[in-house]
Amino acid sequence: MRVLIVDDHAAFSESLRDVLGRRLGIVIAGTAATVADAERLADESSPDVVLMDQELPDGSGTQAGARILARHPDIAVVMLTGGTIADDLLNAVEAGACGYLLKTTGVAEIAEAVRRAAAGEMLIPAATLVDLLRRKRERDRARSADARVAASLTPREREVLTCMASAKDTAGIAAEIRVSHHTARSYVQSVMEKLGTHTRLAAVLRAQELGLLS
Repeated sequence: MRVLIVDDHAAFSESLRDVLGRRLGIVIAGTAATVADAERLADESSPDVVLMDQELPDGSGTQAGARILARHPDIAVVMLTGGTIADDLLNAVEAGACGYLLKTTGVAEIAEAVRRAAAGEMLIPAATLVDLLRRKRERDRARSADARVAASLTPREREVLTCMASAKDTAGIAAEIRVSHHTARSYVQSVMEKLGTHTRLAAVLRAQELGLLS
């Protein structure tokens, strides 16, 4: 059983390497501190398991794990992180990770997780997976709703939204897009209604959330 350790904290990485390798007899295929090195070593050393840190200097461990699994589907990726965030866990599972451990987990538990992952087991409890699937459905529905809102804005309304983001009042918007004051006010009202807000500031903030403003 060969394990690749990916973590940008040298002390933690070396400690894990020492305990897993020297004391527990697990073969350490290598250590990496960046996404680039992790992907390269995964190609070169053919590990059975990758213990992958979530936050790396040059990118996300989740994304690195997904790319490694795309090239080497037989490798098991176990995320190792400082804190559990539901979205991170969901992203890790969607990327193909079979486990998600805290760095505060005891070394014996990490070693056991490595052995189970190498044997092809899913380390995330079934109840957690059910909850993650529920979260995914909710997130997908929210994204679909957001996409519908964004698509509902006409080109003219997007112009008005840009003016609103620039803190232009109704008169300023009317002058900018060359319409009457009444028409500009109607556009502003339509934008707020479509974004589900009651104030201009809230509409601008909502538009930023949807990525409608640069």
